[in-house]
Amino acid sequence: MNIGIVGLGLIGGSIGLKLQRLKHTIYGVTNNNLNKKKAIERNLANVVSCDLGILKECSLIILALPIKDLIHPSNDLINAIPKDSIVTDVGSIKEPIINTWGKIHPLFIGSHPMAGTEEKGVESGFEGLLENAKWIITPTSKTNSHSLKTLSKLITSMQCEIYKASPKEHDEAVSLISHLPIFVASSLIKTANAEKNESLLALTQRLAATGYADTTRVGGGNPNLGLDLAINNQTNILKAIKEFKKNINEIESLIKNNKWELLSEKLTKSIEIRSNFTN
Repeated sequence: MNIGIVGLGLIGGSIGLKLQRLKHTIYGVTNNNLNKKKAIERNLANVVSCDLGILKECSLIILALPIKDLIHPSNDLINAIPKDSIVTDVGSIKEPIINTWGKIHPLFIGSHPMAGTEEKGVESGFEGLLENAKWIITPTSKTNSHSLKTLSKLITSMQCEIYKASPKEHDEAVSLISHLPIFVASSLIKTANAEKNESLLALTQRLAATGYADTTRVGGGNPNLGLDLAINNQTNILKAIKEFKKNINEIESLIKNNKWELLSEKLTKSIEIRSNFTN
């Protein structure tokens, strides 16, 4: 297939590398000439251009743009997409994006690969990012069945596991497992950095090892992503934060009141529950 990718950052670049390996011809669009040069050097697509006009060659187009640019797309982008091309996005919220694109393009299907690192930009993508990743498709009652089948086949060919959910269900679920951790990790980072004793702070920073790095990784990523998520999935994220505060307050109370047996039970239960999310 001739496949267009608008945005060759972490996700778009990784998809471009993977799909080229699968013998598709990739037309990649970057936002400026510097990124175009870097994308060409990294072979992120067969054809790389800042000109959206190259999308006319594509039967399937993947929009790998920031959330705000997906919700408020430019007229140039809208006009460059052929009406008979299948279009999907990789944004990490779905309802606002589908509300926009469902009115713009008849063959749009919302989707979201559950993969990423704290890196961003055209230098961050790599072929193995999506291997064995979970990829959520969020069809609606208006979704074209042939387009859905084509997109599903493409995603499966990239060794991704497909899940289907409504846009609403998607946004509720990822607020708990993807969006909330960004803000919790940010708070953990700020907490560790709050020590006023400079020598103790320096020691704390030096002692931070893989456990701390793993726990706070998502808090060290793209701040614009966190802001876009907070703005556009506000209700679900606030609900998740409320539940988190309830749980951390309970732990605080158990420690404060020397309820060691109850604390042990709570920690043990967390271990049991975690297996349901990590298998």
